[in-house]
Amino acid sequence: MNKTKIIILTALLAITLPFIFSEKLLSWISPRDSNKANIFETIGKNIAGLRKQETPLISITEDVPKNEEDLKPVEKPYRVLIMGDSLVAVAGGFGDILEQKLITLEDITVLRKGKVSSGMSRPDYFDWQKESKDLIESFKPNIAIVMMGTNDAQAFEIVENNVKKVLNYGTPEWDKEYTNRLKAFNKQLTDNNVRVYFIGLPAMRDETYGNKIKHINELNQEAKKDNNQVIFISSEKLLEGYKAFMPDENGVMRATRLEDGIHLTYFGGNLLVDKIIEEIDILQ
Repeated sequence: MNKTKIIILTALLAITLPFIFSEKLLSWISPRDSNKANIFETIGKNIAGLRKQETPLISITEDVPKNEEDLKPVEKPYRVLIMGDSLVAVAGGFGDILEQKLITLEDITVLRKGKVSSGMSRPDYFDWQKESKDLIESFKPNIAIVMMGTNDAQAFEIVENNVKKVLNYGTPEWDKEYTNRLKAFNKQLTDNNVRVYFIGLPAMRDETYGNKIKHINELNQEAKKDNNQVIFISSEKLLEGYKAFMPDENGVMRATRLEDGIHLTYFGGNLLVDKIIEEIDILQ
């Protein structure tokens, strides 16, 4: 076969192969809709993400109180306070989608407060204990939905006997202090007759970071054990671990995560919000 024939054959293959496989490729493209949040659902990075192994589910403690009758009743109208980090703060994210869906329901008023890069580790940057106190006084919620912790696996400073001390993530001392902060945060809400739904963080693509997030979730569950007005809901379970793509109602595979492997796409956020509302049965 001479050089000219090889060039012609190569050109023909380049033209025809995309048509042969086009239907298969298009089945993995996230369908666009009018919501601008879907601009993040890019193709190349997400298809590459399919090659990554999914984060395995971990065995975790019970997600709801052992005795449902121990929950104090919440009377309508519901005043729902949504709090959290970038998962709640960013437009088109989980918190935004949750707010937009809740305000369509009857007898519900919603206030969403999100702060990017916030959490329990750095009250010097943003103090959720102080913020939640102010929100309780001004908004008077009877339900709180909380999702935060993506930034919390870091060292932080405490003052002990008038001496500053650094607690490093991964130590028993860090776990104890972090759990105590969660307990105090929850108690401030429940002492003011607010039922708390703490939404666990979803599984993450990166294994090292994902293991830290699993530990944050475990500490959240530990913190709620002595407060039966706090319900922990596992996003990891609801989203079946880490899946870069999941099917929509038409069976088309759509991206669930942004390129960072952490934040949810508009489709992924909708998927989780619908499942969360199903879990919070009083909102149905």
